[in-house]
Amino acid sequence: MPPAPRPMPRLPRSISTAPSAAPISATPTCKACMQIEHQVLEWKSTWKDDHLREICAFANAQGGILCIGKDDHGRVTGVPESAARKLLENLPNKVRDVTGVQVDVNLHAEGDLYWVEVVVPAVSTPVSCRGEFYYRSGSVCQQLTGPALTHFLLEKTGAQWDSIPVDRVAPEELDSISFEIFQREALRNRRMSAEDFDISRRELLQRLELLDEQGRLKRAALLLFHPHPTRWFAGAFIKVGFFQNDAEILYDDTLEGSLFRQADQVIDLIYTKYMRAWISYDGITRVDRYPFPRTAIREAVFNAIIHSDYSSGVPIQIRVYDQKVVIYNQARIPMLWVQEGALDKHGSKAINPLIARAFYRAGHVESWGRGIKRIADACREYGTAPQSYRFTDSEVVTVFSNENSEPLHQPLFSERQLAIIAWLREHPASSRKAVAEGMGLSIAMLKREFDELTKLGAVVREGDKKSARWKILG
Repeated sequence: MPPAPRPMPRLPRSISTAPSAAPISATPTCKACMQIEHQVLEWKSTWKDDHLREICAFANAQGGILCIGKDDHGRVTGVPESAARKLLENLPNKVRDVTGVQVDVNLHAEGDLYWVEVVVPAVSTPVSCRGEFYYRSGSVCQQLTGPALTHFLLEKTGAQWDSIPVDRVAPEELDSISFEIFQREALRNRRMSAEDFDISRRELLQRLELLDEQGRLKRAALLLFHPHPTRWFAGAFIKVGFFQNDAEILYDDTLEGSLFRQADQVIDLIYTKYMRAWISYDGITRVDRYPFPRTAIREAVFNAIIHSDYSSGVPIQIRVYDQKVVIYNQARIPMLWVQEGALDKHGSKAINPLIARAFYRAGHVESWGRGIKRIADACREYGTAPQSYRFTDSEVVTVFSNENSEPLHQPLFSERQLAIIAWLREHPASSRKAVAEGMGLSIAMLKREFDELTKLGAVVREGDKKSARWKILG
């Protein structure tokens, strides 16, 4: 009779495929932090080849640990001994062949249950899994497509989105007024001297690093100085609106042109048309107090302009309410800042560094990443609540609010004026008589209201005296 087969030897309590596990940049050390899945930890009860996407996502982000043989709560459910043996033997080569990443595979045991740990290093070059790219964000494995994939590949290769050159656009096509605004602000804020501008336009663009080696304009140059940047970047403009509530907009404006033109106009527009100051007197001197400090709003809006993701096609949106200002902009904020609440602690890492550098030269911003703290300090000094933020990995929402305090200013419009605006929205280009009859108001009363609304920039009269029609501005 043939000899009986020898039993398979038991696996030891702990085995590693490498002398030491690769370091993970953000691996938690406290046991409490290991009780939930997060940006560098994932649990799987069994191995499936689909989990190669998780490994790819870890490699493209901060690295991470994939635990096989644990349930969704981190409890050890175990894998069969034969399966554990196969994973130790085959998984390192499979991961390397599919993703190009060298991982460490370690065996652990709790009681009679085995589980396998896959330690994935962060990789500085882009990692794909069967032709697709994945990224770990929080506890989610995201497939990268479209603009997100473009930005990811650029950053992994050391390039920046705003540094990409654009063909068939000459420096002579840029906007002279935008250059004048830049020069005026740079001299006024003493960031540049008069001698710095005693050069040609092309030389100035070279000093601002807005031309590539072949002399082509970069994307940042078109955004900063071209009169019509929306020809290339659909979302390169600002929308400002006054809202009665979240659902009802009363009037709005759109600011287009170069970023320097937009920056030069937007703050004055907000404070002259969209906010009303509380007027008081210090002796014979008139004092206008707005609901929010101008320096804080200015810093927040300029931050939005600098950090917007102009590849998204979504414009910056500024919503003004009676007691609130909300600024929306698309942005690629690193998720680690979001998860750690470190937006007020990070260094100066510009999403669009060339745009940020030009705005710094103009004196619009600082270069030390202190913008968020400066906004909060300005609000506290002014006696209003500091700004708050809502954000995802693709959008930043900056909120200034006085809703929980006594109003600092009179309502922008009276109830009757709001009703007139609503009527004109439903019945555009109405005559004064039609509005008066429709709303049950006298002509004299309506004239006073129209005069006030005209001063506020909310309505405009078109046509001569006999055929005059009224419409909402914006």
